Amino acid sequence: MKEKILNFLNEGKPLLWIKGQNFHEIESIIVEGLNAFENKRYYIYEKGTTINRQNNSVEVGMGNLFTTLDELYPQGIRKVPVFLLIKDSLAEIVDENNLEYIKEIVETKTANPKYNFTLIVVDQQNTVPEDLREIASLVDDDEQKRTAEMALKKAILDITKIEKIELDLAKLEKIELDLDSIEKIVQSLKDDIKKITIGEKPVELKPTFEDMVFVKGGKYQPSFTDEEKEVSNLEVCKYLTTQKLWQELIRNNPANFKGDENRPIEYISWWHALEFCNRLSEKYGLRPVYNLGKSDQGLLMINQLDGTVVSPDVADFNKTEGFRLPTEVEWEWFARGGQVALDNGTFDYTYSGSNNIDDVAWYTGNSKDTTQSVGLKMPNVLGLYDCNGNVWEWCYDTTESIESGKSYVYKAYDHSNVYRRLKGGSWCNNTEVCAVAVRGNSQATYAYSNAGFRIVRTVL
Repeated sequence: MKEKILNFLNEGKPLLWIKGQNFHEIESIIVEGLNAFENKRYYIYEKGTTINRQNNSVEVGMGNLFTTLDELYPQGIRKVPVFLLIKDSLAEIVDENNLEYIKEIVETKTANPKYNFTLIVVDQQNTVPEDLREIASLVDDDEQKRTAEMALKKAILDITKIEKIELDLAKLEKIELDLDSIEKIVQSLKDDIKKITIGEKPVELKPTFEDMVFVKGGKYQPSFTDEEKEVSNLEVCKYLTTQKLWQELIRNNPANFKGDENRPIEYISWWHALEFCNRLSEKYGLRPVYNLGKSDQGLLMINQLDGTVVSPDVADFNKTEGFRLPTEVEWEWFARGGQVALDNGTFDYTYSGSNNIDDVAWYTGNSKDTTQSVGLKMPNVLGLYDCNGNVWEWCYDTTESIESGKSYVYKAYDHSNVYRRLKGGSWCNNTEVCAVAVRGNSQATYAYSNAGFRIVRTVL
């Protein structure tokens, strides 16, 4: 995929259509390719918002795909190349007016190679409109992955190759293995490989809804404990919960900073966030995690998938399926970038995705004393935005020290323990407070204009 994208940029073709799930990876490749251009203009269009990537600002007057194309089309005659990345906007692309505009842009660039406007479409579905199939360059990330997977299966499941490997290893380690032992090892390997590569029941990684990102679980040592903790597979929302999503379910908007429904919801308490999670679970046919029957007394219970209702200090979130707040252990795992960041050496960045706060966060130095629309800064390696700054994120935990063997802290058995954990910092905090490792807290019933939340759910 990388080679095809870079070749497209170097060849100066007019239209590239990429089918792929990992937008962060795709954009990183595109940015790498664009670095070859000394001067350029680079924009991203998604769902009614056009972002100028040079300064991460929202372009006024470019609130739909047609007006964006109309604004950028004339700029193609200038010497500075213009690139527009259109993300997950198939419904707008197939609009007749937009289709005709895209075709005209392609025709203009094909007829005049010096015309400097290039279109790149990234879509999760392999649904190139018929009118564009003959004129678009195509990259299918899934096809390449399937080809690689088939080659891997063939190589691994070739018993003669496995036998040779075992015999070579035995000679190397001076281990004597008889034929029966080798056959047992080979069969065991084949059984394990089949479970991984084929599986009796394929794992469905399709997200519950489009803004959810699959985050592979793993083990790590959080910054706030001396013990290694384990995190299960999760779906994590790539964005902070927005005012738009909140209003769709709750039918009100308590936010202090209104004016753009893509700003994060704030001025909501911890208990309000739990209620939202339950309503969203019901919307998607999932069993709600939280039993809020006694929330007016400050008491919480947890619904398990087997039908039992358990105390929140002994709940097993692997036995839940609905949306919920992350535990602090989970939050730090995905904010730091999870297994991907551990593997590529970026896990210990000060902020989520960078050591430079201006790349990834809205804080006192750039927020202009207000929240900002979600997704304008660069995401971390998992494709998650705004894990630092903008608004603090409510977590599930109470504020005591985490115990050995535990994956979260919850000791609110009555009214005596009212504090809950907050992570990430906000628009009104400085660089130090917005670091991943910093831990905040507040009373569960309090609401602030700098505190919101992000939803997760367990995926096994």
